[in-house]
Order: sequence, then C-alpha cells, then structure tokens
Amino acid sequence: MTALTESTGAAVAAEAPFGTEVLAVRGCESLTAANAPRSVLHDPAEPWSPTNCYMDVWIGLTAALGLDPVPMLGAAFSADFLGDQWEFLKPRQEDLEVLYGLAVGEYDTWRPLGEHLQLAMSRGDALIVEVDAFHLPDTEGVSYGLEHTKTSIVPLRLDPAAGELLYLHNDGVHVLSGEDLENTLGPGARSGRVPYPYVELVRVAGVRRLEPRQLWQHTVELVRDHLRRAPGSSAGSEGPAQRLVTAIREHLPVLAERGMDYFHLYSFATTRQAGLTAGLAAHACRYLAAGAARWPSDLDAELLIEAAESFDAAAGAAKTLQFQLARAARGRTARVDTSADAFVAGHTAGMVAVREALGLGE
Repeated sequence: MTALTESTGAAVAAEAPFGTEVLAVRGCESLTAANAPRSVLHDPAEPWSPTNCYMDVWIGLTAALGLDPVPMLGAAFSADFLGDQWEFLKPRQEDLEVLYGLAVGEYDTWRPLGEHLQLAMSRGDALIVEVDAFHLPDTEGVSYGLEHTKTSIVPLRLDPAAGELLYLHNDGVHVLSGEDLENTLGPGARSGRVPYPYVELVRVAGVRRLEPRQLWQHTVELVRDHLRRAPGSSAGSEGPAQRLVTAIREHLPVLAERGMDYFHLYSFATTRQAGLTAGLAAHACRYLAAGAARWPSDLDAELLIEAAESFDAAAGAAKTLQFQLARAARGRTARVDTSADAFVAGHTAGMVAVREALGLGE
C-alpha cells in the first residue's frame, strides 16, 4: 500500500468511524425507541427502577430479545455486604448461558471502538460498553453535559448515514447522534473520561427460548446454587443486612462532615444497591411461586409469597433509610433505627423463607 493510499484510507476511516452499513443486534433490526419492549422490572412504580447500569442493560437486552429477564435474578440471593459497600448486583454469566444460551465474556478493544462495534454488530452480536454519561442525552438533568461519570450501555442498532445509534441504558432505549455519538463511541471517546473502556461481548447466535416449565426448572436449580453460596447461611452467622446497617450507623458522623456530594456516592454504594437487590429478589420469589403453583414440585408456593413480601418490605425500608442518610448529610438529626431495623428484618425473613421454600432450611 502506498503512502497516499494509507493516508486516504485513514481519512475515510476518520470521516466514517462507524462504516456505512446499517447494522443491528440479532433480533433488534426493527427496534425503535418507541416500540422497544419494557420489562415489569422497569415499571416506574418499582421503588428502585432503574436499578444499576449493568443490571439494567441486561434487563433491557433480554427484553429486547424477547426473553423474560426475571429468571436471571438468582444472584440477588447470594449478594453480600463487602465492608464498605453492598455488592454491585450482576447476573452471573453461567446463569445467562444456562437460561438463555447467551455467551458473555470480556472483549479486548485493540482497534478503534467504532471498528469493533461494526464487526460485532455485523455478526448480530451485542457489546456492553463502558462510556461517559456526560454524553448520554437520556441522563439529562443528572449527568448529561454536567458530570463525567462511567456507566454501561448496549448499542442495538447503528445507522451511520443518519448518524444515529439506538442504545440501551438505565430503564429504556434511547437514540445517540451527532457529537454525542462521536464522543461516546467514536474517535472523540479517546479524549474523554473512558478512553479505553471495559467491553463485554454478548454472542447472540446461540440464544435459546426454553419452554416455560423448563425455564422455571432451570431457574429453581440456579436459585438453589445461589442460596447455598449466600453469606450468613449457616446457623449463628451474621447476615449481610445486619452488617450493612451496623456499618451505616458507624458512618453517620462521616456523612454529616462530608455533606451531600459524598452522600450521593455513599448511598449509591450502600442503600441503593441493597434496596434494588431486595426488590429484585421479591420478583424472583414471585416467579418461583407462580411455577410452584402451576407445576408439580417440592417447592412451597405460600412460603415463596411470604419471602417476596419480606423482600418488598426490605426494599421499601432501604429507601426510607436512604432519606435518613440524606438528612444526616445535611447536618440534620437522622433517626435511622426504625428503617435500619426494618431492612434487616425484611431481608433476613425473606432469606429464611426462600431457603425453607426450596428445601434448604436449617
């Protein structure tokens, strides 16, 4: 290749960083922001919707592919408190493959991100990409044009001629265009907050749609696995809910000293993650209960409904506790005991009931 040809090729790549073909994730070819399916997990009435950026893209992606996201929520039962934060809830890769046939793994971005995006989407595969929310218009009023913060999106449909990208983020499907697209996934991203993003490849070719009973049966076994590895599952051990509220009580003076900017970071890592985990655990329990009532099994449907109600109570208590932490950060008196105790009681009762319902009680 001559120097002239090389320079011409570089110029073309710079002018068309996303190529020229319309590309889409398999099954999302006709998807738009208006017709995208919405999971019950993203109902605005849910106390913790949107959840967290990673769980949200999986809820949205499975829904976009015509799959039920609720069976993948087993990880909510094994989530732990890590000393300074509640575990950032993610569906396990093994669960996604067992339930849906979706293979997930880290993807090395050794070329310009736009080229990787074209290659993956040309095969119908999806990428989960870390980007800067500063350039995401769906975060208007929170991050868009205001604050540089890292989040995860899934590009679904790319139209280079129109200069538009349909993408999943938080609890919806949105459109990215113009300079925002350039600075999120194009050459402009290299000078931003996430110049070398962490990317995962979701291989969609092997997707499978199990019949409802088989899907439910697989979910039951995966939930049992999560319950076996759950923290605080042995007699006499302190559960993650109690450890969380103990840490929060000890941290109240720090909140009062550091103020609201610190509160937003702290609450996101603690009460928000714990609350959304409890809320999603409630959905999983109701799904299990519905199957136990429909098909013969050794599961106790009534106990699963009790577990769901306890987890719902814990999710609501975490929301109230978060309001109290905001009071503390503003220098006001924060009476956290009632909401903290309610969170512990709800989460603990939920875990006890779901273990017993699945035959794993003490």
